Amino acid sequence: MKAIPDGSIDMICADLPYAVSNAKWDKLIPFEPMWEQFLRVCKKNAAIVLFAQSPFDKELALSQKKIFRYELIWEKHHQTGFYNANKMPLRTHENILVFYRVLPTYNPIKTQGHPRKTVKADSRKSIQSDIWNKVVEFKDYDSTERYPRSVLKFKSDKYQNALHHTQKPVKLVETLIKYYSNKGDVILDPTVGSGTTAVAAMNTGRNFIAIEKDEHYFEVAKKRIGDHKIKK
Repeated sequence: MKAIPDGSIDMICADLPYAVSNAKWDKLIPFEPMWEQFLRVCKKNAAIVLFAQSPFDKELALSQKKIFRYELIWEKHHQTGFYNANKMPLRTHENILVFYRVLPTYNPIKTQGHPRKTVKADSRKSIQSDIWNKVVEFKDYDSTERYPRSVLKFKSDKYQNALHHTQKPVKLVETLIKYYSNKGDVILDPTVGSGTTAVAAMNTGRNFIAIEKDEHYFEVAKKRIGDHKIKK
């Protein structure tokens, strides 16, 4: 990362090691030097979006709590933790922590909600709000669009194309990239694993820098990226 110019990155999207297994690659990255490089290479308004899982998510948030802003949840649609099923609920989610120094790009991807129903303001009375003791007036409403919520539901795709134990769905990473960057921006993933972030960046018209220190997964990602054909 030291070769990356200062202030050149528009977004970091990464699945850091959680240090929850004995795998060779699952070793905690020291926070202080990691954040030193993250903040150096990022533009002031870059979003730093990091996957995590308890208890690692708490440690990660506290490692840079001044710029930790909020958490998203990835609902996986499949369960893990069957070994402890008699002791605790099965796990069906992972955390996604969002950090930034200055308000970043945010492109909310709206979805369609209930069947269209028009509400006229004059059909409803004004009400007295408990906030600041002000009267709230209703306005005409004729839309079913819904803003994104904090829970993102995506099925895992690693069973169709299993390349890494902690592989994330391409569609999920595409969504995060679309939220926090624009076409032509540079996305950095310093722990790219099987190359999912790079594939998602290509699919969404972004540039990318992908780093992987594990030799096996470096070759896996290199081949996946080289073979990938963008769907039009």
